[in-house]
Amino acid sequence: MKVFMKISFIMAAVFAVSFNYAYAQESKSRSNDSWFLAGYSYTFPDSGAMEGLQGPATITIGGDLWRFIGLELTLGGRWDTQNYTSSSNIGDINIPYEATNILWSFDMKPYLILQPKLGVDMISLRPYFGIGPSFHFTGINSTEEFLGKSSKDSASSFDVGVSVKAGLRLQAIKFLFVGVGTEYLYHQAKLNNKTYNFSGWTVGAEVGFIW
Repeated sequence: MKVFMKISFIMAAVFAVSFNYAYAQESKSRSNDSWFLAGYSYTFPDSGAMEGLQGPATITIGGDLWRFIGLELTLGGRWDTQNYTSSSNIGDINIPYEATNILWSFDMKPYLILQPKLGVDMISLRPYFGIGPSFHFTGINSTEEFLGKSSKDSASSFDVGVSVKAGLRLQAIKFLFVGVGTEYLYHQAKLNNKTYNFSGWTVGAEVGFIW
């Protein structure tokens, strides 16, 4: 966790320096840009969180509102599996077998984003910082359901959290857009009267287009 706190601090420092430079250099006549990105991140759960979800795999659509202030919407999915032993009765014989619970979350995260531009349209660096609420459809399903059996563990919920992210993006050959970044997500879900803590840090990369 200390490593990712250091990474986040470095990114915040880079953003602060770049933001000051961009604020001084940018023209008020800068045109507004829009972008589309697909990405994948690796999650590091909070030290107190026992239930880490893999991913997320994401797509992001965003655009400038005014100068370096913009909006983004990120849609993503996270998942994990938990194996357990179940049984089936065939006649008078009870046969145990392995089954799997699939934990999943579909995430919707709108961000207010600050993204100054360092350079020209052909090639530029764009450090960014974003914050916003996060909305999650979270659930548990068992592989037994695919066999036509009911599962007492299956459940779903709708949850609201908070997301903060920062990173650095590169605009190249005018339309290519790539980036790396880190995010902290606060997300707790209540399933089957149990509270799951899916909060944690993510580090990932994204690639897409800007126009």
